[in-house]
Amino acid sequence: MTLEEYFELTTPPFPRAANDKTLLSNSAMEKVQARLRFAVERDTIAMVVADSGCGKSTALASFARSLDAASYNVMATSLTTLKPFSFISHLATTIGLCGHRFKGEAAAALLRHLRSLPKRTVLLIDEAHLLPDSSIEDLRLLTADDMDRRSPFALILVGQPLLRDRIAEPQHYALWQRIGVRVQLRPLSEQEVTDFLARQMKAAGCRKKNVFEPSALAEIFRHSRGIPRLVQNIALQAMLAAMEAQKVAVDAEAVHNAIVDMDLN
Repeated sequence: MTLEEYFELTTPPFPRAANDKTLLSNSAMEKVQARLRFAVERDTIAMVVADSGCGKSTALASFARSLDAASYNVMATSLTTLKPFSFISHLATTIGLCGHRFKGEAAAALLRHLRSLPKRTVLLIDEAHLLPDSSIEDLRLLTADDMDRRSPFALILVGQPLLRDRIAEPQHYALWQRIGVRVQLRPLSEQEVTDFLARQMKAAGCRKKNVFEPSALAEIFRHSRGIPRLVQNIALQAMLAAMEAQKVAVDAEAVHNAIVDMDLN
């Protein structure tokens, strides 16, 4: 018997890519969306930081979907370990431009193209904490192309808290000054973990009212510390443990077994 059959689900739970059915719209997520919209409208650079697994990429994808396609052209990348020339060339080829032999040529072609577009371009850079220092500086220079009058694109940097620390370093002070919106995405509260799992089960077509017992929910929150990715992983492993033990619902013991299997103690 499959997990879906055992718990009376119509689709596999906890999909890797969040969608409107699984996304928990809490106050923290709404704050991120509102701040990013403000940054784009005000033509200022935005920075979003969060610990790994807290939903940075999910928030970014949700924001991208919320933008009016008739007004905005979205460029997104998480390939941030490239050296400056390769990084700028990567951005250029992402929008269909031909390659160039030199970084200056690639940058100039990219800026000309972006300024020629009828729609405003929004550049979303995920995993930005991995950018080399020289690539961070190049991004600042690209946004200041028109003598700081108007950036050729709206820039949103997203990464782990290390990003905030790196931008605060002296060599990036000019960029630090230009970041008009700073927001941190924090882990879920205990009630939000409960709401998150309920939403996930509903999205999977669950017919049972209480898949997770209250004690199990408390243990999931305690061991996950409210980090959504860990919540999903622990909950899924606990569901498997409950099925193997032929339990009607996931209890605290199933969660404990999941924790042992995942080596999270």
